[in-house]
Amino acid sequence: DVILSDDTILQPDLLYVAKSRRHIIKQRVEGPPDLVIEIISGTSRRDRIEKLDLYATHGVSEYWIVDPAAQVIEFLLNENGHFVVQTAVNDRYQSPRLPEAAIQVADFWRQVDEEMAAN
Repeated sequence: DVILSDDTILQPDLLYVAKSRRHIIKQRVEGPPDLVIEIISGTSRRDRIEKLDLYATHGVSEYWIVDPAAQVIEFLLNENGHFVVQTAVNDRYQSPRLPEAAIQVADFWRQVDEEMAAN
């Protein structure tokens, strides 16, 4: 669980908290993670509208929305309480705020395809 406020508790698919902010990790994460990743399954309304707004409002620095069906990852950066779309350059996304958060997009989807074919 991620506790963003007394009345806002969410369960992201994946999250990352920078080493300098690990103090927010207790039995639950108490405060906004640096990066939240949601993987769309079925309808995307909750991830693209409801959670997006809550994460932005409560200060999540970066939000990635992964759509396995379309093989697309949306990279969103929080700018003053609103997410702004970021783009991959040469098929690589590097977080401007988290030097440890980077992904080779085509390689990622190739690995997903290989894993799915093996199962």
